[in-house]
Amino acid sequence: MNIFFNVFFKTLGFFFAILLFFLIIIGISTYTNSQSNVGFKFIKGDEKSKNSIIILEINGPIIESDNSFNDLVGFNFISPIKVQKKLEEILIFDPKILIISINSPGGTVSASNELYNSFLTFKKKSKASIIFHTSEILASGGYWTSLSGEKIYASYGSIIGSIGVKGPDWFYFNKPKLISSGILGQTIEVENEIEIYSTNAGKSKDLFNSFRKPTNEELNHLSRMVEKINSDFIQLVSKNRKIEKSIIKDEIGGLIFNSFQAKNNFLIDDEISLDQLLNLIIEKNKFEDFKIYKNHKNKDFLLDNLISINFMKKQNIGNNYINICNRIKSNIVSILSYSSVGC
Repeated sequence: MNIFFNVFFKTLGFFFAILLFFLIIIGISTYTNSQSNVGFKFIKGDEKSKNSIIILEINGPIIESDNSFNDLVGFNFISPIKVQKKLEEILIFDPKILIISINSPGGTVSASNELYNSFLTFKKKSKASIIFHTSEILASGGYWTSLSGEKIYASYGSIIGSIGVKGPDWFYFNKPKLISSGILGQTIEVENEIEIYSTNAGKSKDLFNSFRKPTNEELNHLSRMVEKINSDFIQLVSKNRKIEKSIIKDEIGGLIFNSFQAKNNFLIDDEISLDQLLNLIIEKNKFEDFKIYKNHKNKDFLLDNLISINFMKKQNIGNNYINICNRIKSNIVSILSYSSVGC
């Protein structure tokens, strides 16, 4: 009987090893195919038409990240580098109209400005009209980016605005007693027992040290730094939307608006769905024929095929989110709120 069970379990183990091997091969093949299918697919119209309308859909906070791990597990982040690559692909279509379908709460100032400049560069290369449309949210750095377009539209109920800049947070723990990390994150107990000593050369080199209070001089310096970028943001909105700077600063500011309010404040051109916008473009340009393409990506990710997403959330996926949230919090950002990106 012992010999029987010994042979049985060895055979069963061999069978599962073969099964796991094939699952991995199938998963890798699926992921490879999804990567090769990243591009643009024909939506409708006449494929022989010279009037190309391209829809580029981008979603998430704007942050400089070229991490392929995000693609592997399906994270939604807008990377200027990756968008630039998409714009190079779009040039092949010789588009007449490029619609940027964007939903973003904002992002780092540097990444948002880089994305803004990428669309301006594309406009010069292709001579195509760039039109922005949001169906959910277009705020802060997302709105900054949309100012590169000729028109901005929004679906009913969308959130638009938050014209402002936020500096890095300075967390000060008064009389910390205990700092610990666990599965629920970092916890700090405060009392008067821990002393922190650091060696730094240069005035305020330990900026954002959580164990000392900021000086008034440091706070004033950080405020001036953020105010300068906010002034540039206001200037950009004023120039592109033809709104007085005083109105943007004193009345609009960092407030958010629904689509109706945003239109009344001249932040968008109209409240309209994406399908209605397509019809409007075709009508205004008097296209007798046209062809519409949209970027697409296979949603069958490798890890989805091999392991449940709930398990992965407890592993590196959570760590990746934490790293990106920390990058957002430590940068000068133009973003609606950290909670809007799950940070």
